[in-house]
Amino acid sequence: MAKKKKKSKSDAGGGLVFVGSLMLGIGLGLLYGRPDVGTMVGLGVGFILFGVMKASMK
Repeated sequence: MAKKKKKSKSDAGGGLVFVGSLMLGIGLGLLYGRPDVGTMVGLGVGFILFGVMKASMK
């Protein structure tokens, strides 16, 4: 049986930052009447922040 790799703190924190930025993007998109654009902006910001958080915690 293979050993499971323990999740690092940067993975857990980065996931929360990613989901949070996605939700903010959707909310802003709904506010301005363009949830599709808000979702894309939230995804982009979320991926960037996830990468920065992962790189800074190594």
